[in-house]
Amino acid sequence: MVEYRTIRVPNDLVESIIKIMKDQSDLGYRSHSEFIIDAVRRRVELLRDHPNLKK
Repeated sequence: MVEYRTIRVPNDLVESIIKIMKDQSDLGYRSHSEFIIDAVRRRVELLRDHPNLKK
């Protein structure tokens, strides 16, 4: 079972995400939380594979 943590996201950022989701409903996100999880996952993958990152 996946466990979750609560994080604080600025309201203006969440509103921007909601607007993007409304304007581009074909993105496939069901909620702003799902959008944020995907965005964070992509950023972590990018940084994890960065050549300057200490391993």
